Amino acid sequence: MAGMLALAGCSTALDPGSGTGTVNFYVSDQPGALEDFDHLNVTITEVTFVRADGNRTTKEADATVDLTRLDGANSSLVGQYELESGDYEKVFLSVGGIDGTLTNGDSAEVKLPSDRLQLTQNFTVGDGEDVDFVYDIMVTKAGGSGKYVIRPVASESGTDVEINEVDASADGEAAMDENGTETQGSLAFYLSDERNAIDDFEHLNVTITKVGVQPSDESDNRTEYEVDNRTVDLTELKGANATLMETFDAEEGNYSKVFVHVSEVDGTLAGGSSADVKLPSEKLQLNEEFTVEANSTVDFVYDITVVERGNTGKYNIKPVASESGIDVPIERVDGETNDSDDAPEVAAEFVGDVTAGENATVSVTSGDEPVEGATVTHDGTDYTTNADGEVTFAVPEDAETVEVTVEYEDTETEVETDASAASTSGNASYGSDVLV
Repeated sequence: MAGMLALAGCSTALDPGSGTGTVNFYVSDQPGALEDFDHLNVTITEVTFVRADGNRTTKEADATVDLTRLDGANSSLVGQYELESGDYEKVFLSVGGIDGTLTNGDSAEVKLPSDRLQLTQNFTVGDGEDVDFVYDIMVTKAGGSGKYVIRPVASESGTDVEINEVDASADGEAAMDENGTETQGSLAFYLSDERNAIDDFEHLNVTITKVGVQPSDESDNRTEYEVDNRTVDLTELKGANATLMETFDAEEGNYSKVFVHVSEVDGTLAGGSSADVKLPSEKLQLNEEFTVEANSTVDFVYDITVVERGNTGKYNIKPVASESGIDVPIERVDGETNDSDDAPEVAAEFVGDVTAGENATVSVTSGDEPVEGATVTHDGTDYTTNADGEVTFAVPEDAETVEVTVEYEDTETEVETDASAASTSGNASYGSDVLV
């Protein structure tokens, strides 16, 4: 299949103009005469969606894909488009150019039946939903002339076909060093927010569970990183403001897609009322080319915007390609939700001198009050503070320093001190008392 349009969402019929949904446009290729080709690059300039009532919406595409990479269920994302919800019956692809090279190295003459491809296929875009729709194209040989024609295939297109997403962009090649060795660099992942409707909100908290990156080769070799259910307030990330999510170890090479998995969105409007904010799907997908080099760090900004769905008072969040990538300004801020402000400030200190071979006591306080139930970790062992906010543990005889980590709720701190040597006689004298 040479052309594939993916739309994910609701299959029930809707009244026209009741809202908007998102169209993820893919390209795929049914075999036909495809095995004759080494490369068959098709440049798509526009996608036109025709509603059942005859209204048309045309979206720019600007994508060149190599159809030889799209055998079977393989499909390549061309773009994501927001459309009015409702029933649709036709999709047109405007093609700006076709460049075919046969397996023997000769150029191939490949033509369109007309200046664009037309597919008649009924499908529905649900309000606030995604729809997966496959637009399938076949290349066929025109008799024994040595010429070829591409055309859509209705039987392999629609909303209920298999999708194996790959990157089939004409220049999408994997990056390897001269020995074929995979090496690693670092990817510093930031989150930011383009304005749009963000000024409608007092808070817009987004909880992120995972970040995924996909290389620019033909494989679906996606790497995913856990980010520990980080919640950020997008109202704090306007303009160049960006918060660092994590720094990941990433294999050296070229990448073309970045995914952000979102588990929850919680919006409060400026007037104090709750907002209806939805994701187009369970994750946000951004098509953005970038490169990770060995032994270097790349700063990548993933920009998210919130838009109102018409005048409904409902909102969608989606990525913004023009404000994302490695060459955008970064004004680093925390960006965490205000929940973290409620976490107590915790202090820890050793009580008195610490001596090797004897017991040491750590006191944990918040303000002037002792903290009961804090975890104090020393040398791999966890201790819990008592009602007085204290724990006591033995110090090894050969210790030169003693270091502990203290955790309480969402707060963590460390404290370290030198350990003096114990008396060689095993006794310590204090006035007239002798401690043995």
